[in-house]
Amino acid sequence: MRERCRKSIVENNTLTKLRDTLLPKLISGELRVPEAKKLAAEATA
Repeated sequence: MRERCRKSIVENNTLTKLRDTLLPKLISGELRVPEAKKLAAEATA
């Protein structure tokens, strides 16, 4: 149970960092959705 909780926390932190990195670039047009998908897949692999 503790390990599952720890993994969830790590995953949440990873996704938060990814969101904070990609969202401003997507909104500004600096990054397109296909490129963002690729970066997200690499970050979560």
